[in-house]
Amino acid sequence: MYDEKIINTMTDKVNELLAKYNEVCEINENLRNELVSVKAQNEAKNNQIARLEEELKNKNIESEDVIKKIEAVLGKQ
Repeated sequence: MYDEKIINTMTDKVNELLAKYNEVCEINENLRNELVSVKAQNEAKNNQIARLEEELKNKNIESEDVIKKIEAVLGKQ
């Protein structure tokens, strides 16, 4: 009878541990999926920033060219 009680207690504890393990595994998988998603979003943002920086660089070059042309016209008068 005492052995049966110990076995039942151990079985309950093992079942609790398995349930917690499965819960932690599910949480871990969800976090892993979230991490992958966030990394993809970060990559997209980095690409967008790089594109915007390139556009800004080109606009600055265009602005400098316009300023040079204006200065050239004003200098000729």
